Amino acid sequence: MFSQPSPSTDPTPSITFCGDPSAVSTGPDASPNVLASEVDQLADALAARFEELTLIHGLTQRLASSLTLTEQSNQVARSLLDELAPCIASSILAIHLFPGAGPEESTTDRSAMLPLRYSDEIFEIVGHPIADSELVAIVQATRAKSKQRTGDSEGVALVNDLQLGNGNRLRAVVVPIHRGTTSLGQMVAIRTVDQPEFGTIEADMMSSTSTMLAVHLLNQQQYQQMQGMFESMIQSLASALDAKDAYTCGHSNRVAELSFQLAARLGYDDHALANIRMGGILHDIGKIGVDDSVLRKPTRLTDEEFEQIKRHPVLGYDILKGIEQFRPILPAVRHHHESWDGSGYPDGLAGNDIPRDAQIVAVADAFDAMSSDRPYRPGMEIEKVVKIFREGRGIQWAADVVDTLLSLPNLQQHS
Repeated sequence: MFSQPSPSTDPTPSITFCGDPSAVSTGPDASPNVLASEVDQLADALAARFEELTLIHGLTQRLASSLTLTEQSNQVARSLLDELAPCIASSILAIHLFPGAGPEESTTDRSAMLPLRYSDEIFEIVGHPIADSELVAIVQATRAKSKQRTGDSEGVALVNDLQLGNGNRLRAVVVPIHRGTTSLGQMVAIRTVDQPEFGTIEADMMSSTSTMLAVHLLNQQQYQQMQGMFESMIQSLASALDAKDAYTCGHSNRVAELSFQLAARLGYDDHALANIRMGGILHDIGKIGVDDSVLRKPTRLTDEEFEQIKRHPVLGYDILKGIEQFRPILPAVRHHHESWDGSGYPDGLAGNDIPRDAQIVAVADAFDAMSSDRPYRPGMEIEKVVKIFREGRGIQWAADVVDTLLSLPNLQQHS
């Protein structure tokens, strides 16, 4: 972590010298001592600016490598504060996100001051505890005093002599979190008057961080929208299959839910759980390519008809393989009818050559198929289903997956 910067008590020198090098006296009447003094001032200003940029670069590099699109907004805000806090000495460092600033919905053209708290606001605070309403009151007072001095009510507000109505005196910086016309929240740093004044280094670091946060939050919104569209497409495919075969209506979703529960008990992480749920929903999608007369036949299938049914794992694989987002679920789609002893289809895989997702979906699929009504028979009693699984443990299905299924406390509810 970078060492604590020395706060600048007067932002003017760095702006004057960095922005206007001609301020150095170069006329014929300038004495050597004056020139030397001004050159020293310019060198000090450039050194301070370089230190500031180094701190900002280091901070943004660390943040860019740690943020993910799937984190909740409050987790993102907390990560930013944890990184920023060692770089800005303050009594309170806070991020206040307005309603809708997270991925659920967008918020546009909001005022930078928010007088009341709404249920979906986010307040993340490090340092001394402070009530949300008190923080908002300090923000309002800071912006009001900054506007008196600068005329700006929307930009960065830096006040080192803030007098509150209760008589307390504070130093405060308020930086808006926005992108274009989309206002997402504000970042706040507060010091007591016995601490050094805030300067441009702190304000610029907060501004850089708030810009990164705004971009990330908007990217999250877009990601969630795309994810929602993708999940809707998956459900549409499953619904199309359900419409094709009324007797298996809901089968895909039930298999997905049971696969999820089994995988969770077998140690899957969140990403893998999301994939196996999706694989469960789409495991039978290849049946779209099977004749309706075969799928809906009310009596037992002939050998020829069963061979047609056995094509559905490969058909499903072929339907989905061209879409990159479906690649993680292809093994479950293709191999959920493989058997542990190698007698399954379509590829005759055996034992641990069967992909793990397919091992789990196979058990969930078989359980729902046995316990649900079919055109040619009613659903089996749970006792018979359990007996079949115990007999097929380590022969047709992976033993540990069967054990996990039979250990579910709510197994009866899945039948």
